[in-house]
Amino acid sequence: MDALLVVIGFIIMVAGHQANWMFVGSVSFVVASFLVREYRVVISETESIIFALASGLLGSMLVVYLRKWTVVLASMICGAYISYYLPSTLDWNTAWISWPILLAAAIASGALVLVWGELPLILISTLMGVTLIIQYLHLVSISTLALFIVLLFFGLISQWLLWQYSLPVEGKHP
Repeated sequence: MDALLVVIGFIIMVAGHQANWMFVGSVSFVVASFLVREYRVVISETESIIFALASGLLGSMLVVYLRKWTVVLASMICGAYISYYLPSTLDWNTAWISWPILLAAAIASGALVLVWGELPLILISTLMGVTLIIQYLHLVSISTLALFIVLLFFGLISQWLLWQYSLPVEGKHP
């Protein structure tokens, strides 16, 4: 399951805002895998992967009908996830983390994506992908802070370039 979460983290980090169905489906997969690990919803590893894949598929299909709201909800989940797991993954002090902080991070993430759209979604999806990668990829030879910085810049630059290439060119008509 850890390898799948690293791959999903890389997908979210590189193309999270471009493909909304993939972003929401990936976040649904992460939430389902969290539920499996924390609350023992299913017993075997195969069942947990099937449960997470089914949740991801359901999240991806919901984007067809409720695109804006599913992206905002996924952004809220990402904001809370980043606030909870990123500091502990980077070995920072986590004494300040509480439910009100996580709720504020979730609301702020959702509001930013709802109001400004693409740019906050690029930042949130990049941070979510980087958090997943450094949380589940256990490299001994590289410090987690250095890996975080490199992956953050790589994700931001790749998503920025993908966003710029998807914008219509002014003066040209299709």
